[in-house]
Amino acid sequence: MSIKLLKSLKLHKDKLWSVDCSKGLMATASSDRKIKLVNLKNLDFQLVEELDDSTHKKSVRSVSFRPHSSILAAGSFDSTISIWGKDEEASIEDGYQETELLAIIEGHENEVKGVAWSHSGYFLASCSRDKSVWIWEADEMGEEYECLSVLQEHSQDVKHVVWHPAMHLLASSSYDDTVRLWKEDADDWECAAVLNGHEGTVWCSDFEKSESSLRLVSCSDDTTVRVWKYEEEDENGEDIWTLESVLPSVHSRAVYAVSWSPDGYIASVGSDGQIVIYTEDESGKWKVIAKQHEAHSVFEINTVQWTRVGDTNLLITGGDDGCANIWFFIP
Repeated sequence: MSIKLLKSLKLHKDKLWSVDCSKGLMATASSDRKIKLVNLKNLDFQLVEELDDSTHKKSVRSVSFRPHSSILAAGSFDSTISIWGKDEEASIEDGYQETELLAIIEGHENEVKGVAWSHSGYFLASCSRDKSVWIWEADEMGEEYECLSVLQEHSQDVKHVVWHPAMHLLASSSYDDTVRLWKEDADDWECAAVLNGHEGTVWCSDFEKSESSLRLVSCSDDTTVRVWKYEEEDENGEDIWTLESVLPSVHSRAVYAVSWSPDGYIASVGSDGQIVIYTEDESGKWKVIAKQHEAHSVFEINTVQWTRVGDTNLLITGGDDGCANIWFFIP
């Protein structure tokens, strides 16, 4: 098993923080305040659009596509979230439709670190250095947003948010060394569980890509990658999650991002510049099946995401070098 570099795209002049993919399109976000869109179809990897860099006054930290649409949310260090989209009713004969700014969402008091759309597209979650997680309800056109809840149980900077692939269950990762799980209850949102165990900032988490699964992978400043599992609901109605596994120790410095593929592989990246890919055997034991050293030369890697183009499994990484590297994974 191995990974092979297909293309290195020098897209930004500063750190590339985040990537997201949808409908054959990749979006990237950077400290240079730019958002770029790249065509993944036919594996041509051509830059098709650069969104207006005057929209945000500081770094764009996170991007997330709304499922089954071209709408894109971007969170910035200027404390705002921008929403972008195309004319969904335009025909093929109209040619390429430029992406337009649909809305600017305000509310956070400090840097927005993460944004994520729910699987249904009804909810947008955001998190911030102001220690809060906000849940927004979006209209069908993606132009109007209502804040449904401001969740303030984290004691420190919240780094990342991610939704379950089939449930309205949200995970948030924080500088307070925890992951919190949130769910809706009686028209409000509440903390369903707190995952304790990491001994440093939790930078990122991701759910297993199975509609019925309730497992989550997390990564941390403590150099570990951990898998958690939902067990049951206790007598007080709180969810019990347990640490199922600590993956083999490979990273020598902080692990910044993890991604769980639909095929069951976990990829991790971080400050040491490595890509590590893990698989689970029939006994439930995780093992390392591929590693790539200096995947972005001497630079740190900030983000990783699995995506599929046709029948091809791709792994995309983004680093401090401003590059999006696209890897072919050979199982």
